[in-house]
Amino acid sequence: MAFTPIDEQTWERREYLEVFRQTAIYLTAEVDITALYKRVKNRGEKLYPALIWCVAAVLNRHVHFRYGRDQAGRIGIWDMRHPYYTVPRREAPDQFAMKVTPFTADYRTFLAAFQADYARAETCGRLLCDEILPPNICGISAVPGLAFSAFSFGGDPKPDFTPFVLLGQVHPAGDRTVLPVGGEFAHAVNDGSHISGFFKELEETAAELFPD
Repeated sequence: MAFTPIDEQTWERREYLEVFRQTAIYLTAEVDITALYKRVKNRGEKLYPALIWCVAAVLNRHVHFRYGRDQAGRIGIWDMRHPYYTVPRREAPDQFAMKVTPFTADYRTFLAAFQADYARAETCGRLLCDEILPPNICGISAVPGLAFSAFSFGGDPKPDFTPFVLLGQVHPAGDRTVLPVGGEFAHAVNDGSHISGFFKELEETAAELFPD
């Protein structure tokens, strides 16, 4: 885990931080996952870890999604963000636990770690499975029973700029299979072009995960 502080006085986003310090952007879009959905099902695998990997892969490719703050409150750039996701509890599926799995660029390596972590989270018996939570995370959750069209949190935007992504119910749209995806982004570090690029690249990453 590496953190590179920036010089706020010369930072190109200094003015954006001053104006949009308390502003978050919430945006929902339908993402075409036709190819990914078919390939995952043909392999007899789960869709959730593949989607989590795709989200984390896109976020990790871009500096503007890796801005954060260290323990001293300094703004800087994390070398990587790790997915921090929700898991239904095995004995109480209406409740959930939260677990971090370290991101790796190789999906198969990530999947093996995810499967072990997911199994632990199902039975950990508490909300936060990790006793020590790394600061360089990205939040990911799901409402698989709802094909939502909008999403918003209450409360103040997070000062650490951590992106949050919400996955909805997969459903058909003509000859396509689509997934509603909601995102929370800190406007101090993310603009419309960054956010629209996230959704576009998520769709491309999903299509390319398992090449034919």
